[in-house]
Amino acid sequence: MTRRYESGGSAVGDSNHGTPWVPILLRSATAAAFGILTVFWQSPGVGVLSVAGGLYLLLTAVSVWRMAVLAGTDGEQRIRSLQLLEAAAYALAGIAVLALRSVEGFLVAAGLALVVGGAVELYLWTTSRKTFLPARDWLITGVVSLGTAVILLAVQLMDLGAHAMLGVTGGSAIIIAVMLATSGLGARWDARSQGSQSRPSPAVRQKP
Repeated sequence: MTRRYESGGSAVGDSNHGTPWVPILLRSATAAAFGILTVFWQSPGVGVLSVAGGLYLLLTAVSVWRMAVLAGTDGEQRIRSLQLLEAAAYALAGIAVLALRSVEGFLVAAGLALVVGGAVELYLWTTSRKTFLPARDWLITGVVSLGTAVILLAVQLMDLGAHAMLGVTGGSAIIIAVMLATSGLGARWDARSQGSQSRPSPAVRQKP
């Protein structure tokens, strides 16, 4: 049976396992770590771009896969299938970036993954945001992903190098991290609030 998420509420369970805030905050933490690295690393070269960028793409794939599992558990098979496609794109891109270790390899692999991921998330935001709570976030993540892919291409055409590519990708990661942290922490708070409301008070539990 499909669980419906009203646009003003959240989907929560009796425990933390499998609730929407887990993959949301996982993706937020991944993006934040990558974004902070790009800010404080003074002179990153191709090696940093490849290793940090490849790991960022792989960990993003894990968080998207976790969300796909959640969607499948709730009977949202269309969302599950598209999110698995997105996760596969990020995973393959991460492997390719780690293996190729070049600016051109990062541009092609990461750019294609961002296009696929952005397109999937925009489509799911359009079709599923009223029935699946996490999809409400995907307008921003989708637009940021597609915009990043376009800017990466411009960076390559202007021959600005690995440092600029890392800066562009890191900047987009920070935007995603902040937005998803707000959403994920809100969902976590809702989960705790509803969980506390569902438990009887000590006065109710006492026998007369």
